[in-house]
Amino acid sequence: MAALAFVAGSTVLPVFISKLTTSRTLIGIISHVEWFGWMFPQLFAAAFLVHRKKALGFYNSLSAIRLSLFAIVISSIFIFSHNYDAILIIFGIGFTIFSLSSGFAGVAFMEVVGKAIPINRRGSFFGWRMFSGGLLAALGGLVIKRIMAVYQFPYDFGYTCIIAWILMLLGLSCFAMLKEPENVDPLIKARPGVHLKNALKIFRDNKNLRKLIFSKGWVNTSLMAVPFYVIFAINFLGAADWMAGIYLTVQMIGYLGSNLLWGWLSNRVSNRLVILLSSFFRMLSPLIAFTGHFIKIDPYIFSCVFLFLGMAEAGIDMGYMNYMLEISPDKGRPLYIGLIHTLIAPTILFAGVGGWLSEIITLKWLFATVFVTIGISIWISSRLKEPCSLTA
Repeated sequence: MAALAFVAGSTVLPVFISKLTTSRTLIGIISHVEWFGWMFPQLFAAAFLVHRKKALGFYNSLSAIRLSLFAIVISSIFIFSHNYDAILIIFGIGFTIFSLSSGFAGVAFMEVVGKAIPINRRGSFFGWRMFSGGLLAALGGLVIKRIMAVYQFPYDFGYTCIIAWILMLLGLSCFAMLKEPENVDPLIKARPGVHLKNALKIFRDNKNLRKLIFSKGWVNTSLMAVPFYVIFAINFLGAADWMAGIYLTVQMIGYLGSNLLWGWLSNRVSNRLVILLSSFFRMLSPLIAFTGHFIKIDPYIFSCVFLFLGMAEAGIDMGYMNYMLEISPDKGRPLYIGLIHTLIAPTILFAGVGGWLSEIITLKWLFATVFVTIGISIWISSRLKEPCSLTA
């Protein structure tokens, strides 16, 4: 998590790509390719993984591939430092393949976690993982600021990526040492196409799983508004440009401060409740921004929008992740995980729809639209079953 902060798609990558090209389309695509690449291939990876007794070897092989690809990408920044087109092409292709490799590894990661971490400890596991990773990421922001103040482009980003590569190596090496329990009852080995058909059958027959996918899809519509809260604050509320730094800090406080609460609720109460509460906090941000069109809000008070964003992000990530593991049976779990992530992946494109939509209906009605769509997600989430009541 600390490594990925050094190439964050919401802050660092857009700045880097904007210096290589003026194409907003490329800036948007490359900035979100890491998240999309992590989710989309998981169903196809599951088809190759579901019959294995252990998944860690598969994960470690992909770790070697990812580290090698990232090293090539970093090298291109220094080798072609005066040829921005070459950097853009090599970085774009290399980072895309890197992200897709991460997606293939993602389903293996979730399979190992599902077997190695007891169900009543997963909230603590993800809570401490996100808290420590977020804290390191916040400290990494100070390092990034220092590097970019000292070195010229593109060397500043090159050195930033080197630090990310080292942190990534440490993280992947630690996970490689985990002792993975063996899957005593895997699915029978079959052609990938057979497993893909089984996954589609799961989607058709499992009504609760479909609700989870639709719930996550609707809550991801909130991505349409996220880039425009700070723009609204500057253009409509009179906030200074430097307030963006304060908003980022407040968002990180919400993210870090709420993690332990979400972890406790996940362990002691239910992941369904985590999903509902975090979605409610996600709903408050567009409501406040919409209200700001009618009632003048002080730019500092508007910080609560970002506090709720951080709290919601932490809870949504943890709640959906743990609920997904709860409803996925031990036998064939990779198919469930891969199916959910692959079907949710296209909703990430909502992040690019917001700008186009805001030009058509204005920011005020974009915020109102997002408020309604998150409400739809909450309604669907309220109809999810508690896993303890699910029948096999």
